[in-house]
Amino acid sequence: MASLTPRQSTQIFGWFNPRPILIWSDVLRLGLTLDKLISYGLHAPDLVLVQPDPLKWVECAGANLKHARFMLPFGANPFRHFGADLADVIGMGLSVTEMVRMDIDYIQLKENGMTERTEGMFKFDPIDWIIIGKNEHHHAKPNPLRIKAV
Repeated sequence: MASLTPRQSTQIFGWFNPRPILIWSDVLRLGLTLDKLISYGLHAPDLVLVQPDPLKWVECAGANLKHARFMLPFGANPFRHFGADLADVIGMGLSVTEMVRMDIDYIQLKENGMTERTEGMFKFDPIDWIIIGKNEHHHAKPNPLRIKAV
């Protein structure tokens, strides 16, 4: 449940049926989209109280990858909730702090196709990689055939 200003209430419910709060059933009943609610000045900390499940916002209110940063308070994960691929996540230019808040870790990046070559596209320092879960077990092991060939 989110508290509404008089203006937001009028924008959502109209002049003849203003209400001081917004609940999830209102979003569904009125067919409100996340973009529309944002345009009315509602913020993520308010909307997470209306519906904390990011998948519900995707399924019912048009949330998509462009909302990922807005939905940080929801814990929205680009891979799980928006169907993003590795290129999408690289293109978002996320900071390590944002990745942690989105519950993206090193293993999930690897599971979604990250290689040593694409690791560099994230522009992270070694400490950043440690923060998201990279450890000594993730370093590439020398290929004995390659060593022999040299």
